[in-house]
Amino acid sequence: MLNPYNVIKNLDFERIAGSEGEKKALEVITHYLEQFGITAQYDAFELFGFDAGNAEVECNGRYFDVTPFGLIESCTVKGTLVMVENPDIITVNRGAYRGKILMGYGYPGKIASQLEEQGVVAYIAIGRPQREASSLSIRQKNYQEGYVPSVSISHEEALKLMRFTQEEVTLRIKQAIERRVANNIVIDILGKGLDDNLTVAVGHYDTVAHSCGASDNGGGIVALLALAEHFAKHQPQRDLRIIFCSGEELGLLGSKHYVEENLDEIKKRVGLVVNIDVSGDSIGTDRFIVTGCKELCGYVDGSAREAGLFFKTDVDIYSSDSIHFAKHGIPAVNIARFGGRASNLIHTPGDNLKNVSRKGYLSTMNASINLLDRVLNSPIYPVKEGMDSSLQEKMEKYLWNSTGEKPELDWTPKYKQ
Repeated sequence: MLNPYNVIKNLDFERIAGSEGEKKALEVITHYLEQFGITAQYDAFELFGFDAGNAEVECNGRYFDVTPFGLIESCTVKGTLVMVENPDIITVNRGAYRGKILMGYGYPGKIASQLEEQGVVAYIAIGRPQREASSLSIRQKNYQEGYVPSVSISHEEALKLMRFTQEEVTLRIKQAIERRVANNIVIDILGKGLDDNLTVAVGHYDTVAHSCGASDNGGGIVALLALAEHFAKHQPQRDLRIIFCSGEELGLLGSKHYVEENLDEIKKRVGLVVNIDVSGDSIGTDRFIVTGCKELCGYVDGSAREAGLFFKTDVDIYSSDSIHFAKHGIPAVNIARFGGRASNLIHTPGDNLKNVSRKGYLSTMNASINLLDRVLNSPIYPVKEGMDSSLQEKMEKYLWNSTGEKPELDWTPKYKQ
């Protein structure tokens, strides 16, 4: 039986989409699948990629460590440092920060285009307390159409830097960008032919820069491998497709590509998507986030309880690879575990082997197997179609702000950016 902690040991490295780390991870995952007697297919797509760079802020001979956003090219920027409590103020006080280097808490997605429009020359995103600086990234669209050089800084380092507010500072970034190819890993486990329904399990295997992603998304990788191992040994009644997605951390790129390339089949056959993203905490809370109808929420919760698994269950959207299926009306169940050190430190170097355990992965692995075992072997397909109306506007807003583009939806849009 698969030992999840050993898998994560073999994946203890950075896995940015399109990088050498991603290629190495693909080989590791493929090797496990071959041990189960499964042949993988690779679904390639192009993107603008990068290798993790470094950056610094200088002021009066003092240097402050910062982390460059992904897809920010090497540059040197000078300007007066201005601290704002809420970065959204740039959309209200238009032009007030022209020529300035702005430092604010977090990085609301909708301000990406506004920074350039309002003439800000650089942005420094402050992270949460007691964490290293987060690794964030601008989106592919921003890289092609124009962006403001941006970096993240730890909360503690920001407290030191803010003393130099209203003084001229210099931001230096070293990072190379190039056109690359990334790969989704796709496997099919054929059922016994009960009907034509296809159920899909997804999870991303890429990471942000400067992180080995033991929780995000090592938890998804081990759960998908556990599913592959289980159903390779126990052929289900219905077809199962498992997709290890790349490019999730750069804007759900792998799942977006896969759905667009296979949309006809997805609309005709897929009845449910199960997405596993974030797990591994020794102490934590298990979650089902159901992007579907309330009846599906009840089914998922009840079937878990019958198997001795107690999860917190909600109807909501989830910022992960299920979104691009759900926007076409395909119900999704997102499985995750939060609350411990690793999940608290996702998108930082702290999401590592030291902060996860074998025990921390088991609940999401077992819940995934239990749910799919029922769905794939039920005499009548048990998942009700449809999406709770409360989710549609949330999904529209999320897609607008995460991609910067108007989303294509299978319903009449309500949200306007």
